Amino acid sequence: MDVLSEFFERTKLQGRLFFAGPVEGTLVLDKPEDMAFIHVIQRGRIDMVQPGVPKISISEPAVLFCPSSCRYQLRSSSEQPAELICASFLFGRNSPGPLHLGLQETLVFALDTLEPLAPVMGSLVTEFQGRAPGRSKALNLLFEYLFVLLVRRAVEEGRISSGLLFALQDGRLAAVLSRIHDEPEAPWCVEELARLANMSRSRFSAHFTGIMGTSPMGYVTQWRMKVAQDLLREGVPIKVIASAVGYSSQASFSRVFTSVVGCPPAEWVKRASSSEPALITARVRG
Repeated sequence: MDVLSEFFERTKLQGRLFFAGPVEGTLVLDKPEDMAFIHVIQRGRIDMVQPGVPKISISEPAVLFCPSSCRYQLRSSSEQPAELICASFLFGRNSPGPLHLGLQETLVFALDTLEPLAPVMGSLVTEFQGRAPGRSKALNLLFEYLFVLLVRRAVEEGRISSGLLFALQDGRLAAVLSRIHDEPEAPWCVEELARLANMSRSRFSAHFTGIMGTSPMGYVTQWRMKVAQDLLREGVPIKVIASAVGYSSQASFSRVFTSVVGCPPAEWVKRASSSEPALITARVRG
């Protein structure tokens, strides 16, 4: 499995259709933390309105790729209602803080520039307009596929130039990240990671931090805690998890887990098992 695919598998990308239909007025989103979006504007004109920044006006069929950091409303600006299909995305639940994906602002792709994606868009619209069995699941899978394709396009066009999604397609850092992801239990140090990247220690540290927004060992710790949370959800004993993510004792693992996540492992399990899945509500306001 290539490293980008491995990332999506590990982080459990979840796409969900949450709104589809005409917008005459303003689409107001009640948006949980760490949730990204894709909006497909089939027809009509839309203004994306965000506090404190100039509005983004879209006057042709387009796809909006919106990171989790965006706070906005979608306002129809045409005489006829705009037609939208909207999906939300989460990178798993209860992750140890938002991963730095490198997508800071909403990206707008005109549909006529996404010709290689035309079959996917066609399938998505056809599936949406139909009522065949399994429609909901098919739409969610198509949106997840579209998410991956838009990530590729954004990196190719230089519209994502930092963060994990960019680093996973950087030859030197991809090799390092692949090893970290595959072997969280290994006794990693900056020198060894720099060797894998075939770079000097100082150059590697600067390159990694500049792209990822965190130090190499800071990322190792983040990833170990993400793996630990996955194992905790599966009911693996804490002592076993400590060894599986590179800690010599349960006590040392618990100290780091509490520092990163904000509560001890046992308490986190209780919270995770009782918490409700993140939901989004959308309403059209005239």
